[in-house]
Amino acid sequence: MTGLFLLAGLVIFGGASGMFASAHAQSVGIVINEVELNPKGKDTGTQWVELYNPTSSSITLDNFKIKTTFKGLVVPIPSGTTIGAGQFHVVTLSINKVSAAAQSIALLDGSYKQVVKTPSLADSKDNSGTWQKVPDGGNTWKFKEQTRGSANDPSSIGSSSSSSPSSSSSQNKCSGSGVCLEGKVTGVVDSDTIKIKVGGDTYKVDLSLTKALAKKDKNYGSALLYTQALCLGTDALVDQDDKVKPSGKNLKGVVYCSERNLNERLFDQSYVTLDKGQCGISEFSATSWARRNGC
Repeated sequence: MTGLFLLAGLVIFGGASGMFASAHAQSVGIVINEVELNPKGKDTGTQWVELYNPTSSSITLDNFKIKTTFKGLVVPIPSGTTIGAGQFHVVTLSINKVSAAAQSIALLDGSYKQVVKTPSLADSKDNSGTWQKVPDGGNTWKFKEQTRGSANDPSSIGSSSSSSPSSSSSQNKCSGSGVCLEGKVTGVVDSDTIKIKVGGDTYKVDLSLTKALAKKDKNYGSALLYTQALCLGTDALVDQDDKVKPSGKNLKGVVYCSERNLNERLFDQSYVTLDKGQCGISEFSATSWARRNGC
């Protein structure tokens, strides 16, 4: 079954003893570290959220709650639930309804104040892949084989370092708080505009910082064919620009086709020009590929 979920109930596993109150949890930053949205096979009772305590002290989650963006359903975490220092805590979810739209998950404290919130994530793959923070507790989300209840990146445990967007990578990733989608590219509107299907929804995505060549440009056809060859019919990931608000199912961001940064590749091939007006706005203006192309 594809798509995301509403939560109808939960079961809590694990946890160590501790003496710190919910206010402490908020100040030090318990993180949502991994999310299983669409497990292989039957979804009911098999979706889950992993919390992580990156600090050196135990943290007690008094009257904390998990909230989904879809209809704002709130599910309480039993009072006194504790996560030990450097430990993980898995919340198993029961499904009430499945939604194909991208959703985010928030952790609320006892006063219903948001402690942390994931980007809007979507998972159209019926497999054991999950959205994970890599390194653990960092800022970058990647879609990879699940590591339920254990480290996503063992080398990161005990380190306070976090990750930020880089120029290119062989691994899918999202950063920041914007929409994060993974699906199949079903259309190429222009060299820097694609259509991607996630579940039953189709999104139109314009690439951040780019400006397509004019149709009269001698390289226009080559640019269009390049995007088609790299992306059309493939699985792709969209990291929506945090600083550009989505308009319905129209997004702007970075697209990874076959694990390659399409924005960067088009610039390197001179198949797009820089939209300088976005340099002072875009989340991605400080990346190395944007800098070397004029931002």
